[in-house]
Amino acid sequence: MSIKSINEPLGPGRTTMVLPASINEPPSVDDLPPDAIPEPTITSLSPDGAVLGEPSFTMFVSGANLFAQSVIVFAGQDEPTTLNADGTLSTGINMDVWHGPDTVQVSVKNGSKSSNELPFTFAEAAARSAHKQRRER
Repeated sequence: MSIKSINEPLGPGRTTMVLPASINEPPSVDDLPPDAIPEPTITSLSPDGAVLGEPSFTMFVSGANLFAQSVIVFAGQDEPTTLNADGTLSTGINMDVWHGPDTVQVSVKNGSKSSNELPFTFAEAAARSAHKQRRER
């Protein structure tokens, strides 16, 4: 939302201030010029892996400079992404498309700027107990 005085014209010494519509509204990269869009950083994935054969689930990404327009990139593919009230991003992981063990990279994009990558591991069902022990730590 742009706040301008309706009584005074813009001119030298006058500024326009851009604010969210409410204090509770998350920041928007749409309000920034392209060269001012911050580079995202991701610090953790929850969970950071899955066991083949488990049901599909939601993965959460924590970090900094995450916006409603940010996009999670999972295994090189842009994913439908949601900005949650706690500031994390989330996307669904469809377990039906994974048929073998693999480690893929996860990152976040803000426009043309990309974050660091973190690994996400799909483990064999035989590795279930080792994976669960790692997740419980």
